[in-house]
Amino acid sequence: MRLNPNGRQQLYGDASMEFDQSKVKEFYEQHPYPFRTAEPEKLPIQVGLPSDIRFINHHVFEGRRDFSKPFRMLVAGGGTGDAVVGLGSQLKALNCPAEITYIDLSEASRAIAERRATAAMIPNTRFLLGRIQDLPDLVSGKFDYIDFCGVINHVGDQAAVLGVLSSLVAPGGGIGVMAYGTLGRSGVYQVQEMLRTVGAHRSPDGVAMVRALIESLPATSQLKRNPVFENNTTISDVEIADRYLNPSDRSFTVEELQDLAEGAGLKIAAFAPSIFYNPMTLLRDEGLRNKVKSLSWIERCAFAEKMGGNIAMHNYYMIEPGRHPNPERLIEDGSAIPTLVGLSYGAAPRVQNNAYEMDINVGPQSRHVSLPGSEMTAPILREIDGQRTLKKIHKSLKSNLSWRTFLREFLILYQGLHSAGNLVLSTTPMPRI
Repeated sequence: MRLNPNGRQQLYGDASMEFDQSKVKEFYEQHPYPFRTAEPEKLPIQVGLPSDIRFINHHVFEGRRDFSKPFRMLVAGGGTGDAVVGLGSQLKALNCPAEITYIDLSEASRAIAERRATAAMIPNTRFLLGRIQDLPDLVSGKFDYIDFCGVINHVGDQAAVLGVLSSLVAPGGGIGVMAYGTLGRSGVYQVQEMLRTVGAHRSPDGVAMVRALIESLPATSQLKRNPVFENNTTISDVEIADRYLNPSDRSFTVEELQDLAEGAGLKIAAFAPSIFYNPMTLLRDEGLRNKVKSLSWIERCAFAEKMGGNIAMHNYYMIEPGRHPNPERLIEDGSAIPTLVGLSYGAAPRVQNNAYEMDINVGPQSRHVSLPGSEMTAPILREIDGQRTLKKIHKSLKSNLSWRTFLREFLILYQGLHSAGNLVLSTTPMPRI
């Protein structure tokens, strides 16, 4: 963990807070998170990174997970239930004999999560109330997948908590994490500090004080200059409270996340979408590109984070250090089923000059990108239906492409859309929820 010369965590990574778990519990009793309506059971199912079985299968299980076999999942810090309902619905659609365990500090959050899971008819779900650190005394056995979305930001000892979770991962399994990004949250921690100075965290009018302060900020303030948080005037009171009044808020850089993973006996297998972590998409100078190419993968990710400056949420997957998942191997033998995420089947972009444009939106982050294409990109993309293997897609094309030529053309399509978070691989047809 990076420390300043005084041995403390950096000021605008943890907002210089002293951790008090009782205050965190009290906060989430008052502000169950994420915010869901008064009738949460009527909400549409929420599926997003990292809590999406399509990405989990791709990055953790190399696209090869057999979902006809039992699947044990732990949702560590499950809040109001997005992961339980979203992942649970995906597993149910796969007819997977899944077992889901949920744990959270907040009784209010757990009540909403249980209500939503019941309404969505998610089977074999167990709800626990308590700390993640207590899990070894509350559960037995290992878990194929642990969902840890948005929780590492609000625990006092990240290393200890990750150590507990690491001990609960089954061989061949993994952990999906969402962690706040320090650089992309520029301005948030300065506003938090100002609010603590005037006692907003202790005031019943805290949310009103947040809104009044934000409205008063000049255009030169770091928060006003950060386009990631342009929605401050439109978000709910619960979201305002969680963002600016949370009693424990820690953010991370790529290097810090790598340190934490290694300390827990794990490694980062992938960030998603990967294009945010690829500096080569931004670099133009050939000499500098060659220098960056010589860096390790994690060093390039850190370089890209500093270069882009707008990663407010890191979505990533951790696995055992000795494992090297390579879903792309499924492409070579034709057994891969390409699965689109966030795009409509049957549609295709207009490719011009071997490229096409699209917008990427992941949480508060967005980027307009140019992806590589060819004259075969659209015809191949139109044949992808989430059900057929590459071999079957090849046979269905109205062209006379050889298998080798088809693979070369598909790789152009895959490398672009996968980096944007819109295409993953599987040996099992994956559900669209």
